[in-house]
Amino acid sequence: MSVRAQYPVFKGRLVMGSPTQLKTTDHTGAPEANENKHHWFMGFAVPKGPEWDTLWGIMYNAAASETTCTAALCGQPGFNWKTEDCDAPENPANKGKPSYPAGHMLIKFTRYKAMGPVMLVDGNYQTIINPTAFKRGDYFQISASTLFNGAATVKTNAGMYQNIEGLMFAAAGEEIVSEGAFDPRSAFAGVQGGTVSGATTPPPQQAAATPPPAATVTPAHDLVQQQAMPGAVATPPPPPPVAEPGYIVSGTSYTKEQLLAMPGWTEAHLAGLPRG
Repeated sequence: MSVRAQYPVFKGRLVMGSPTQLKTTDHTGAPEANENKHHWFMGFAVPKGPEWDTLWGIMYNAAASETTCTAALCGQPGFNWKTEDCDAPENPANKGKPSYPAGHMLIKFTRYKAMGPVMLVDGNYQTIINPTAFKRGDYFQISASTLFNGAATVKTNAGMYQNIEGLMFAAAGEEIVSEGAFDPRSAFAGVQGGTVSGATTPPPQQAAATPPPAATVTPAHDLVQQQAMPGAVATPPPPPPVAEPGYIVSGTSYTKEQLLAMPGWTEAHLAGLPRG
C-alpha cells in the first residue's frame, strides 16, 4: 500500500479552478451523472527555486521508494506527476497565458465530493465562507500531501495523487479571468466605438430606500370607548416562533438556509460548525 508523504506548508498562487466551486461535469463539459466523480479542482503556481525543489524531492522520493513503483517507472515520460512546467507546458499554446506564469511550476489538486470541501481560513484561522472574498490570482498558504496511485504502467496512468488538505489566504494578487472568456476591454483596447441609445445595460445603481409606512395611531378617547364596550374580549397576540439555533462562522450566526444559499456551500460545510 502506498504511503502518504506530507509536504511542508508552501505558498502558491491560485491560477486554475476554485476551492469553492464544485465541478459536476466530465472532461467534455457534459453533466456527470456519477456524483462520486464530482470534485473541486485547483491549480497553484509555485516559483521555481528552493521551495519547489523541496516539493519535487518529496514527491519523487515518495514514488521511487514504493515497492510497487520503481525509479525506472517514475522516470518514464508520461508518468503523471500532476505538475506542469509553465515555461514548457504540455500544450505549447498555453505558454504565456496568465494561468501559466513564466518561471513557475504548476501543481494540480483534485478533491472529490466525498472528502468534503477543503478547509479555507484567513490569517486569523477564521473560516472563509464568502467565495467572493478571494479570487483566482490570489496567493495562499497550502497544506498538502502526495502518494503513488499504484498503477503499474504509464499506459494505465501511473502517477501521483496530489491531495490538498487546507488553505490559508496569504495575499491578494492580480485577478486571472477565466480562460476563453471574452474580455471586450482587451479585445477593443484603443478602438473608438459609438453609443447605442437605449440598447445597453446601465450600471447597477443603489436603490433608494423606501420609507416605512407611517404607523397608525388610535386616539386615546377611542381606546377608552373600545375598553368600555361590553362583551369585548381582547385576543392575545400569537407567541413568537422559536428560532432554530444558527451556525456560528467567524463569530457571526447564520441560518442553514443562508449558508446553503451561498455559492459553493453544501451540507458538508455545516458539519462540525458550532451552533448558537
